Amino acid sequence: MEWVSIAKKEIVINTRIEKVWEAVTIPELRNKWETRQCEIDLRKGGKIYLDYGWNVTYEGVIIEFIENEKLVLEDVDGFHTTWTLQSQGEGTKVSIEYTGNWIGDHGIAEMENMLFGTFQFMLNLKTVIEDNYDQRKQFWNSWLGLNTRTEIDRIKVVHVHENTPASGKVKEGDYIHAVNGEVVNHYDGCEIAITHQPVGTKIKLDIVRNDEKIKVTANTIPFGTIIK
Repeated sequence: MEWVSIAKKEIVINTRIEKVWEAVTIPELRNKWETRQCEIDLRKGGKIYLDYGWNVTYEGVIIEFIENEKLVLEDVDGFHTTWTLQSQGEGTKVSIEYTGNWIGDHGIAEMENMLFGTFQFMLNLKTVIEDNYDQRKQFWNSWLGLNTRTEIDRIKVVHVHENTPASGKVKEGDYIHAVNGEVVNHYDGCEIAITHQPVGTKIKLDIVRNDEKIKVTANTIPFGTIIK
């Protein structure tokens, strides 16, 4: 069974390291690109609380930090999140590495969902710093009720939530080939194609099921909700 213990994302931001460090460690600045509310006690042993919205929060303890270079957090399960900043040309390379225990299709789907969220916020950090533009209003607008994962260069459906637009139309084990005519071969692209759409958007999926090609159409609903 497939198992992953380390996951990582990187981005380059066209600004000096000090400005990125401040954006990551000062609560008022972090709220401008990532959190709705956060508390950061910036010292070894200090606690950190992050409320991202969308019913997602994080609580941890700072176990290591080097100003303008590195910040290591440990969550309640003992897993680590490591922020690393490095100069790259006239900009700053920002790396985030997670340790975890992601096993099988459902575990990999959970990991990819976490990395997708991380990268959306990293892109937002970049646009806030470089362009003074907060793009969070585009994030997680709607969904069809699917949990997926990347399998080589295909999108595999690992769970279909009951009472959602996809239930009864999409099955676990299906492979999504395209969304609204655009080929998708990675988790991030598939999620953006669906979750960035306004509620009520008609989504057309090209699916492969047991080597048979089928088409599915469904309208999105608010992200994380069900049809009552």
